[in-house]
Amino acid sequence: MSGTTFTEIDAACAAFAKQEQIPGLVAGIVQDGRLVHVTTVGLADIEASRPVGPATAFRIASMTKNMTALAILSLRDQGRLVLDAPLAEYVPQFAAVPPATRDSRPVSLRDLLSHVAGFVTDDPWGDRVLGMTPVELDTLMARSRLFARPPGLAFEYSNLGYALLGRVLTNVSGEPYQAFIRRTFLEPLGMVRTTFDAIDASNGDFAWGYRLDEGQWSRERIEPDGEVGAMGGLATTVPDYARYVAFLLSAWPARDDPEAGPVRRSTVREMGLWHAPPLPPDSAADGRPPAPSAYGYGLVHSTDGLLGSRLHHAGGLPGYGSHVLMLPQRGWGVFAFGNRTYAPMSRLTLRVAEMLHAAAPRQEPAKPSPALARAVQAVVAAYGVGRIEEAEPVFAVNLLLDMPARFRNAELAALKQRLGDGHLEGIEPIHALAGRFTMACLRGRLRGTVTLSPDAESGIQKLSLAAEEI
Repeated sequence: MSGTTFTEIDAACAAFAKQEQIPGLVAGIVQDGRLVHVTTVGLADIEASRPVGPATAFRIASMTKNMTALAILSLRDQGRLVLDAPLAEYVPQFAAVPPATRDSRPVSLRDLLSHVAGFVTDDPWGDRVLGMTPVELDTLMARSRLFARPPGLAFEYSNLGYALLGRVLTNVSGEPYQAFIRRTFLEPLGMVRTTFDAIDASNGDFAWGYRLDEGQWSRERIEPDGEVGAMGGLATTVPDYARYVAFLLSAWPARDDPEAGPVRRSTVREMGLWHAPPLPPDSAADGRPPAPSAYGYGLVHSTDGLLGSRLHHAGGLPGYGSHVLMLPQRGWGVFAFGNRTYAPMSRLTLRVAEMLHAAAPRQEPAKPSPALARAVQAVVAAYGVGRIEEAEPVFAVNLLLDMPARFRNAELAALKQRLGDGHLEGIEPIHALAGRFTMACLRGRLRGTVTLSPDAESGIQKLSLAAEEI
């Protein structure tokens, strides 16, 4: 990436801070496993006129959730818990919580991870109870009305759900979840300035959190560390968080290399896709179609035509806003922290990702697997001679049973009459056993899709062809 692009990103960050009235922000870009750029804007401390630096610590709020989720999955990998087991198996106090209805099934750990436990959305409340004590959490379970609906019916974002996962981590690991997170992730990844104790972090290079009321800035109080910080308590720096993002991105692509991280690569990839939250009302306000999204385990998975698949999560606390966005297929990560209450940092990370995309060299097309290339070449040859039987050696057992050869040959004849002779222009793999191909013909293009069978010879089980005339 060129220095010019980074200069433009710096300018975009400064403009964003001014537009959104954020006293200070920091943004980091991870590419191919390392931190390649840091942008700093504005003040970490308004009263002292202290600027934000590359290593200034910010609270990242609910961006903590994906680390909590990954910690739960790590215990699952060790055989120490089961995601579909009732929560009460790991938090006995929850057994006394009245169900939403008599016919409700028990809340599972998977429900909590994916925000389908039936709890009410609780951002304003959750943001102010990070310092809850163990006794207070026990009392909440014993006396409070927790359910908005039965579990498993709908997505509803719940800080309480992740707070309870923190208790699971404590009970199953045998140590406070903060210590388990430190031992499992922070120490192995070298995240030396990442902590749940924001009050202690404030003694160093720390961004104070602010709110703006009637044109006047005032500091928000620092919510202390407590029993439920697993839902959003971490404070970190750009160099530290870049290490974590690089670790997550290292899970792609799936490959045969030895495992090197604190958690298996397949476990990181598992965090991506489960229940779909509703789209916000203004999701298409900028004229861009909303990206289909789904909430996995502490990460949201969205897909659009420009950036492709992206994994992301926002964070917000009194005094802070944050967001991380990762493009795992490209090895890019963008994250930004701001020190104004609920600063909308997801708008900035998306803008930076789009700028990186615009400046990046065109990606080399993926190469088809040998089986896919062989199948497409056989179909091209069959088109050339006008007989589907030419490709029969690469057919799965079902293909000519589903559509006999005479119908396939009639289709080839009609296509060739419209388009004329042609040659293979390119193959676009969907994956190793499916892909799209294009033939350039005299009077247009032939576009085809093949899906191979899962048996030993991987023959064509499905073939579709379509004409695109000039």
